[in-house]
Amino acid sequence: MSSRTLGSIAAIGAVLALAVSSQAQSGDVPVFTDGVASGDVTASSAILWTRVDRETPVKVEVWSNSQLEGQKSFQKTVSRVSALRDFTVKVDATGLLPDTTYYYRFRHGNEAFSEVGTFRTAPSPDSPADLRFTYTGDADGTRRAGGAPAFNEFEVLDAARLEGGAFWIFDGDTIYADSSFRASPATTLPEYHAAHRENRGYENLRELLASTSVYATMDDHEVVNDYDAETVDHERYAAGRRAFLDYYPVRETGLPHDPTCAGDPLYRTFRWGSEVELFVLDERSCRSSSAEEICNGDLGPTLPVELRSQFPFALFLTPQPPPGCLETILDPGRTMLGPVQKAQLFADLAASTARWKLIVSQEPVQQFHALPYDRFEGYVAERTELLSFIVANQIEGVKFLTTDTHATMLNQVAIDVFAAPTPVAVELVTGPIATFTFQVEVIRVAGQFGLQIFNQLLTLDGMDCRNLNRNSYALVEAEAGPGTLVLSSKDETGAIVTEPGTTTQCAVTDGP
Repeated sequence: MSSRTLGSIAAIGAVLALAVSSQAQSGDVPVFTDGVASGDVTASSAILWTRVDRETPVKVEVWSNSQLEGQKSFQKTVSRVSALRDFTVKVDATGLLPDTTYYYRFRHGNEAFSEVGTFRTAPSPDSPADLRFTYTGDADGTRRAGGAPAFNEFEVLDAARLEGGAFWIFDGDTIYADSSFRASPATTLPEYHAAHRENRGYENLRELLASTSVYATMDDHEVVNDYDAETVDHERYAAGRRAFLDYYPVRETGLPHDPTCAGDPLYRTFRWGSEVELFVLDERSCRSSSAEEICNGDLGPTLPVELRSQFPFALFLTPQPPPGCLETILDPGRTMLGPVQKAQLFADLAASTARWKLIVSQEPVQQFHALPYDRFEGYVAERTELLSFIVANQIEGVKFLTTDTHATMLNQVAIDVFAAPTPVAVELVTGPIATFTFQVEVIRVAGQFGLQIFNQLLTLDGMDCRNLNRNSYALVEAEAGPGTLVLSSKDETGAIVTEPGTTTQCAVTDGP
């Protein structure tokens, strides 16, 4: 991030501080406005978060009992909450014990208290422990004129909370800063902050954040739809990134540094006992520009030529993609991860001794053969490199936990479903929380006939289970004893999502 960009953000913050100062000090007692959250939990630490309504000192206190009694496990005073960070507070609570449930709160003297939050630390890496957690993404909390939500009240998150998971993963699109229901897209730090505050107005999100810890990451709508690091306005990216980091308990130290990226990628790994290691990717901060323009929006550039000329695909496709299109998609110099993050991911995967290696991806890795530009399928060389590395190094237990597509899609991932169809890993795409489902989006662009053709493509790609029109989250259950892992996509009632017109459940069990 350039010094000029940081200076611009600081100036905005200073203006905001002057604007709110007199109003913030008019009340007698500070107010904790947006709940609490914990995140980036390890076996000995956690980032704790809250927000107040003014510049004021606050203290965080942590206990290992729900009565908040006796000796504190951790405490720290933040001498001044800053308007530059929209009065948010992040504290790294350290020196904690593994596999222990903690309770925490923030306070201002004896006058004001936040609600109480809870989290559990990870077991030691050599400890065989069962694990249960959830993940999902894509939450447009924009409200229409009059205050009604554009989509829903985030009921999916309430169902996820009731699963009682050790943590949940908020896998991108934590806000829709460019929602079509906004009067205008967010472009400045105060506007991005306001979008996060709007989402925090949903009780189901606040309650889930208070009830367990979160591993959160960005996708595109924290900045602008389908952006890439190569062409994004860097000041706008910096503002969207800063607002995300202000509102989520993400540890900002220890990130891999890559000068080729718009910002250091938010790549992190987290170990949960002997069974599970998470690899949280950042697929925006280092991404090369899209091939969509040079492909002139071709609907299926990666579909084999012999299929492009067959009915019904020939109705939408010319016999060949536009000149230069496939060459760009196949270009080995194009990247989604950037060289530093990719090298670190490969090294971490090869070194991991966890039974299950769960890669948290914002974009699908499996092939759809339709409009691939914003997915790994639009960066074929790097996708092939990743899957080939897993095969060549005999890395077992890899699963992709994915969101972004606004649909449930359970499938085996192969290097190429036509040319090299041997399965490499399983991917479960889940979501959304609150936005247009994939089915609605396809119909808006291509109509019912287009939806039928897309479903034919998914069948050609060997899709195990799909539901393109259901809000959802995923439940992950690892059992140390039998050594099994269960992935299942669930709807807002907690029921396993099924493929329309069938009894096929979008769930898979792996292990002996």
